Amino acid sequence: ETVVPLVRTAGRHSFPSSHATSAAAAAVVFGGLGVRAAWPLAAAVCASRLVAGVHYPSDVAAGAALGALTARLGTHWMRGGSRD
Repeated sequence: ETVVPLVRTAGRHSFPSSHATSAAAAAVVFGGLGVRAAWPLAAAVCASRLVAGVHYPSDVAAGAALGALTARLGTHWMRGGSRD
């Protein structure tokens, strides 16, 4: 069965989801600053990509993992490689 997107997209490439990548990266950074709403908001962004029909679950999962990992590595690098 074909999934029909609820919104128009700029292109046909969907892997990984850039929305999920950005949301997860922001959640890592803001979560580190003590913002408790960061992860629920990131989860909502990820879910919205599935509900809108513009991404497969694997696109969203890969994007979220990429964003979280990148933000974590960036934070580690900015701290001079110190152990957390």
